Amino acid sequence: MKTILNVSRLLRWGLWVLVLSSCGQGAQTTPENKRGAYSDSTRQLELLRSRIDSLERVLAKDSLAQGNHENLLDSLGTLCVELANQYQSTPYAPVALWKAARAFRAAGSYPQAIECGRALTEAFPQHDLAASALFHNALIFNEDLQNLASAEFYLDRLLEEYPTDSLASQAQAMKELLGLSDEELSRKLRK
Repeated sequence: MKTILNVSRLLRWGLWVLVLSSCGQGAQTTPENKRGAYSDSTRQLELLRSRIDSLERVLAKDSLAQGNHENLLDSLGTLCVELANQYQSTPYAPVALWKAARAFRAAGSYPQAIECGRALTEAFPQHDLAASALFHNALIFNEDLQNLASAEFYLDRLLEEYPTDSLASQAQAMKELLGLSDEELSRKLRK
């Protein structure tokens, strides 16, 4: 008789748990579900990182073949942006934005590259890569887009916001060379 009472009590308890979990609130706040969600998020982050690493290996392996890699570079940039957007509070986000900026530039997708650099400096101004992102944007505007005013804007920002960064001296030198013709540049470099 005691066994039947215990079974009956267990069945009622199980029914009660089912009712609570069907309301939605109980199922969402249990520690088991929190662990599951955390675990899914961690798995998703690791999957993205693995896909990024895989693309980087393919690109590095074939870097000397000089093949047409725009699609791979765009895919790499897109995955990096996805990681940065989904995992903004992780240490991987600024690095992912930096990788995306470089991949997009290499693919010739300059607006996306500039946007990634801008996003890095705005979201992570204290990160070690923030000054590099500003310098990178200046290079894109100077070398790829021949937009001297925008290149100067990013160099000025670097000099103002990161005056002690190792790139500050390069930014100052680059700023002095902006707009020089090939002849003027050659003459200045010979001095």
